[in-house]
Amino acid sequence: MDNTMIMMKIKVPNSTDSYQGNSGSIMAIQRNRDHVDKVDVVVIGGGIIGTATAWNLARRNKRVKLFEKGRVSGEQSSRNWGSIRSQRRPAAEFPLMLESIRIWETLESELNADLDWRQEGHIRLCYDEKLLEWAEEWVPVGRENGLDTRVLTPAECQELLPHYSARGLLGALYTSTDGCAEPQKVTATLSRSACQCSAQIIEQCAVLQILTENGRASGVISEQGETRADAVIVASGAWTSRLLKPLGIYHPSLWVRASAAHTEPLDIDMRKLVSWGHCAYRQRPDKSLTLAVAEHGCHDLMLDSFRYGAAYLKLAWQNYDLFRLSFGKPILDDLKGRFGDFTRKENRTLDPVPDYAALERAARAFAIEYPTAKPLQLIRSWAGWIDYMPDAVPVLGEIPNISGLFVGSGFSGGGFGMGPVSGKILSDLVCDGYTPHPVQPLCPSRFQR
Repeated sequence: MDNTMIMMKIKVPNSTDSYQGNSGSIMAIQRNRDHVDKVDVVVIGGGIIGTATAWNLARRNKRVKLFEKGRVSGEQSSRNWGSIRSQRRPAAEFPLMLESIRIWETLESELNADLDWRQEGHIRLCYDEKLLEWAEEWVPVGRENGLDTRVLTPAECQELLPHYSARGLLGALYTSTDGCAEPQKVTATLSRSACQCSAQIIEQCAVLQILTENGRASGVISEQGETRADAVIVASGAWTSRLLKPLGIYHPSLWVRASAAHTEPLDIDMRKLVSWGHCAYRQRPDKSLTLAVAEHGCHDLMLDSFRYGAAYLKLAWQNYDLFRLSFGKPILDDLKGRFGDFTRKENRTLDPVPDYAALERAARAFAIEYPTAKPLQLIRSWAGWIDYMPDAVPVLGEIPNISGLFVGSGFSGGGFGMGPVSGKILSDLVCDGYTPHPVQPLCPSRFQR
């Protein structure tokens, strides 16, 4: 099939087709505008980490108040492609991700909600010798950490993916316990469940300052006023660095723009998560796809790119072919101070422009590998900013030298899958002062100067 024929299969959306926000279910979240001067815990950020934390804390009878500057699940927590994977995680995350998958397996029943959870495995296709060699080396590491993972031959891959051509395939990495869920449902449901346990969710209300007294967190100042608390948890994704900086805390996260699209329903079943090169997909219950630009992102240069750039030299060298730099509107807005004001309308819910060329490449790659599928029609596209850390490992724990100030951020593209266990860990740390999970490799102190 030549490129002309492939292009005929693709409808690339216009800019007006970009992501427009949350599903109707999120609109039903309780909006509590009553002012409370004192609570046990303040949570900053209404993504999956923040809402999972609020839910776990509220279940333990803590008085919780969650502030979200825009809408709950308005940014990356609803804009990822729904992958819940242990495959290809950094070693520091293995035990946490295995526990998170165990939580995912019963989360629908715990929340009494349909999250489109499906555990059918993840296949990473390998088209070159270097990648296949990497997959073969990764398998024993995964197995040592309790994963059911193996390398597939092209024939075995076709058995699991009947409509896949396998043209040029050398092998594939398969992890059977990985799964997926619908991002737009999960965080909204966690929010409602937290509210049902008496947590307060305050939307359209930015936190302007984190308060400290005598070396410990004492509350926040928000657009609503002052709220005192015994503990403050910062789970604000890409905004975390800007909230912590006034406290003198070095949190060198940078934003990476990731693009995805939603297609019309297809005429074939493809229930497993699949990724390769420029393309990744998850099939939804109606047989439509969430199509993502796999393993390739765009870093929009901002002032933090220069502040923290030296910390990323190793990561950039190792992954030079996976990221591209963009000099455009974000850095101009940053130079004008627009990103420093959380209350600006355009900062309430960040809506970056998708990389349409990358989505077109992803759609073209899909058409080549699935020649019997009907033509792909992209009906909606969107982008979100992922908060990356220099070692691609999240920050999860209490800030050194400021008791009661906790951070759950910097998940580097893996936060959706780790959301449930991260909420449990942060709740443990606040309520018990410790967690049984091995979080030392994720501690905030590893970046402190």
